[in-house]
Amino acid sequence: MSALSIIGIRHHGPGSARGLVRALLAFEPDIVLIEGPADAEALIVAATLPGMVPPVAMLVYNPKNLQAASFFPFAEFSPEWQAIQYGLAQGIPVRFMDLPMSLQFGLREEDAQQVLHFQINTDPADTIDPFKKIAQLAGYSDPERWWDTFVEGPSLQASSEQVVLELMRALRDDKTLPESRETLLREAWMRQTIRTAQKEGFAKIAVVCGAWHGPALADVGQYKASADAALLKGLKKIKTEATWIPWSFDRLAAQSGYAAGILAPAWYRLLFQTTADAPATATIQWLSQVARLLRKEGIDTSSAHIIEAVRLAEGLAVLRNMALPGIEELREAAITVLGEGTEKLLELIDQQLIIGDVLGTVPDKLPMPPLRADFEQQVKSCRLERSTVEKVVQLDLRQEAHLRKSHLLHRLQLLGMQWGKNQPVQEGKQGRFHEDWALKWLPDYEIRLIEAGHWGNTVEDASLRRTRRRARETDSLPVLVELLTVTLKADLTTLLPEVLQQLQQVSALAKDALLLAEAILPLAEVLRYGSARKFDLQAVTLLLEQIIPRMCLQLPVACIGIDEDVAIDVQRKMLAVNRALGILANADYESRWVKTLQMIGDSTASAPLLTGFATRLLFDKNELSAEETGTRMRYHWSRAQAPAEAALWLEGFLHGSGLLLLHHTVLWQTLDTWVDELDEAIFRELLPLLRRTFSRFTGPERVKMLDLARNEPQVGVTLKVGVEDLDLERGEAVLDILRKILS
Repeated sequence: MSALSIIGIRHHGPGSARGLVRALLAFEPDIVLIEGPADAEALIVAATLPGMVPPVAMLVYNPKNLQAASFFPFAEFSPEWQAIQYGLAQGIPVRFMDLPMSLQFGLREEDAQQVLHFQINTDPADTIDPFKKIAQLAGYSDPERWWDTFVEGPSLQASSEQVVLELMRALRDDKTLPESRETLLREAWMRQTIRTAQKEGFAKIAVVCGAWHGPALADVGQYKASADAALLKGLKKIKTEATWIPWSFDRLAAQSGYAAGILAPAWYRLLFQTTADAPATATIQWLSQVARLLRKEGIDTSSAHIIEAVRLAEGLAVLRNMALPGIEELREAAITVLGEGTEKLLELIDQQLIIGDVLGTVPDKLPMPPLRADFEQQVKSCRLERSTVEKVVQLDLRQEAHLRKSHLLHRLQLLGMQWGKNQPVQEGKQGRFHEDWALKWLPDYEIRLIEAGHWGNTVEDASLRRTRRRARETDSLPVLVELLTVTLKADLTTLLPEVLQQLQQVSALAKDALLLAEAILPLAEVLRYGSARKFDLQAVTLLLEQIIPRMCLQLPVACIGIDEDVAIDVQRKMLAVNRALGILANADYESRWVKTLQMIGDSTASAPLLTGFATRLLFDKNELSAEETGTRMRYHWSRAQAPAEAALWLEGFLHGSGLLLLHHTVLWQTLDTWVDELDEAIFRELLPLLRRTFSRFTGPERVKMLDLARNEPQVGVTLKVGVEDLDLERGEAVLDILRKILS
């Protein structure tokens, strides 16, 4: 009869890992069986290869349907990881004994609503946790906190695993709901695996499993093998593949949704690395790390602060009947003493020292799909760093190395991997040669790389084919314009003719003036970007020649009969068109645009916001003089007009800046007279609109307007600077530089 040692664990804590290693050393097994999918067993031998640095995860997936994929993460302090390391170091067989994912994926297809044990639990409250009862008896509302204190902590270090096994028996006997079909199938498969090991003649079998499964496996003799075989018979099987991928502490953390209950990976790693003979040193080490972190942030922290924080944490532990402080006590002590009660430091401490910014690695020697291999080579060539903390990278595209980074990040965007997100370029770098990217790596991108593998064997080929398919299948003008922009920036020039052809077909059928207006600025920027890259984009020019006249013709109608929210959106598009035409600098386009603005500005049916905005653009283009503009202002603010419409006209007219009121006293006086003549009741009604309009001006502009209101300038007086006040000799000295800048 084989000896069986059941080592039950609840989550991946350092206490469980240490207890497991002690149990294995005492038991000296001939074979180690670990709760893990049997179809990933071939990955075990790679766990000790050089370059395998946890946290890592086994990825098991259906190659024909990558939506069916499961991750099995391991940290250095994971009991299963330590069991694998022990077995390989001792030269004894190590096997996974759980139901293969090939069968679990089949179960999922049978019931799409079923939540599998190894999947991310989107709503843990939907499941009944039997550990909650025992935690409540001990005075804990959170069962994970109770387990972490009494099992992972030092209070149970001298106890045998039999204590946990007996507790599980009691909880399973008291369970009011029956076990799920998935649990019964998994336990049946695990018992069959144990029986196989017994038949092979292993005298000492160590079983590492979730604590809940312990009783069902320890009492294997009480279950008939024929009954387990009948239960497993007829299950649908799906072909799977498995590989190792890097993982991160951020994804291990319970706060990120991982159901294994790893509350504080960085803290657990520190506990695991701390010698078991002096567990109290972990408290001092962790608070010392907090002090160093705060010093980097410019916060003065002395040794006395650390000493007081340690005393407070230990005092809190005593009050809560704990042998040693846990992470909650340390967190409270750090904020109270080191952070002087500043809650803003919580996020920094949580990210760096509770969750931790740690990303594992896997050996390069492991076989990987062709796309993944090409991706790794390009990341190495571009010298991009994968980090789970967001970092901003500034690129100067005139440098070849930076241009390669830009191409790679844009191609990954086309593949659906948002590793990098475009950020607004910092002030002073508004030229076309600069890009800012916010980079944050997520382990989930590993499955995205596998998923994208069917598009091609290289990042360039895969992004090109996927973009070609998207371009052919969409009839959305904005989507096509975006694809064209990213394709150009990704240097997929062979795809440009196809995207442009699709754009021409879709734009020719487009009847919505707003969609046409929305496409003009991106296309203008494509021309500007393309000229910087020396690409032939004559087709874009031809496309704009089709779109701009149609937009100018249709836009005035789109401004009629719309509410304020729609008018704001139209105003945004009008502003984009105005900017685009400034980039293109085409006299014919500009002439058409001026006529369009005149139609909108003269129309009594257009939305007042847009009528005022069109008048402002015409004034800025010197199509209207100050006197003509003043006449329009007096018309729209006459008693015949509704006050609310007059206020909206004013908001549109003053969009962006109020400097014209400061430089043209006629306009200011017209506004001042209108406001002065408003009835008090109407003024109170319009006050929110007026406040919204003037709140958008800069502080200096508002101060100058206040001075004008106090001084009450006379009508017809214009603020001018006399020629005699100018130093012409000094002015001529900078004219050459100004001409170069403006050209």
